[in-house]
Amino acid sequence: MLKLFYLPDTASLAPHIILNRLGVAHELIQMGKDDGSLADEDYLKINPNRRVPTLIDGDLVLFESAAICLHLADSDPDSGLMPPLGSAKRATAYKWLVFMTNSIQADMMLYFYKERFSKTAQGAEEVRDVAIERVCTFMSRLDDALSDGRPFLCGGQKTIVEDYLLMLGRWFVQMGQEEKLKSMAHLYALLCVLEEDHFVQQTYDVEGCQPLFRC
Repeated sequence: MLKLFYLPDTASLAPHIILNRLGVAHELIQMGKDDGSLADEDYLKINPNRRVPTLIDGDLVLFESAAICLHLADSDPDSGLMPPLGSAKRATAYKWLVFMTNSIQADMMLYFYKERFSKTAQGAEEVRDVAIERVCTFMSRLDDALSDGRPFLCGGQKTIVEDYLLMLGRWFVQMGQEEKLKSMAHLYALLCVLEEDHFVQQTYDVEGCQPLFRC
């Protein structure tokens, strides 16, 4: 049975949604931010980064949320969670997923963990302000991409990219940018649709996540 080590409403949210989408048997192991479980000796053997998520699939151990999402999609090619291998739409899915991890998510971490990136309180606040500006710019690029009328980022097919997007959309609101997000009409409308999904709601129920998007 697959095992997912997770924390509610963190980077493990997208893999958790995808596991529910696939309908595969899995065990959830909830970690704690302040109880020392992320630094537990046994956990460090499978994820030395002291983070979630971590997925155990037989002898395979994976960390990094995007890698787990891709592996889960590839484990069931007929699920439709990714476009066909070698197709232009598949390449587009890679583009958006890497953009989200390397640009949006990376700069969100500057916001949430600003103290790690400066030796002074003033510097940390400057890091925070720059992070907000950059994330707003990156999110607007997603909105621009959706302005051509496509229902999803890769065209007419919902993929793991949308589950990842929903996760980052929640974090954007948690950055205090709800009104900014609402001004990105195409992106916000998609987030509303995504949050109504049965498998998303199922995952929210387990993790105790509150819905954030209402159109």
